[in-house]
Amino acid sequence: MLGALRKSDAVPAAELPRLESRWARGALANAADGNVLAAHWDAMPATLRQDPAIVAAYAERAAALHWDDAAARAIEQSLDAHWDDSLAALYGRLSIGRLDERASRIERWLAQHPGSPGLLTSRARLQYAHGDWPGAEASLHDAIDRGASSDTWELLGDGYAANGEDARARIAYANALRSARGDGLVELPTTSQAQRFATPRGPVDTNGTTLQ
Repeated sequence: MLGALRKSDAVPAAELPRLESRWARGALANAADGNVLAAHWDAMPATLRQDPAIVAAYAERAAALHWDDAAARAIEQSLDAHWDDSLAALYGRLSIGRLDERASRIERWLAQHPGSPGLLTSRARLQYAHGDWPGAEASLHDAIDRGASSDTWELLGDGYAANGEDARARIAYANALRSARGDGLVELPTTSQAQRFATPRGPVDTNGTTLQ
């Protein structure tokens, strides 16, 4: 189709790369199975396979099709060749297992890119998956200090909520919205402040049920 557009001059030449990228992402995202996905990927020019958005489309579809190794390998090879923070963030977000392998690779990358908010957020996701909430909390704060997106604030809120820190969770969620809008952020309360303003709960029975 692009060849026909080039010949007909129906689309300005400057628009063709954008259209090519969009069609490539669409083909990958809609691949019916792993064989179709691999065929689309292998047929793409090398320049397209270096585009972070296209790598992300391939990795996300591969993960959805349970091609975990292919999804991880595509991101790893792309980041080793050309660093991109959005791909670094996706690396921890994909549900592809390989927790220990990904955690080790993230630590190696952090030695080279210590200020990457996407990579720090990925580290936090894997730390949390390993049951290390204190480590995940510290990594999320590091990511936020380095300009992480609103998604990182939302993750922080999820962690606080899961650990019963309701006052901090509410502020983290509010900051996620503020960050998305570009508004000023609210400082998180200290532990003692959070406890002071925590929502009162009724007495708890021996089964852990809150009694009203």
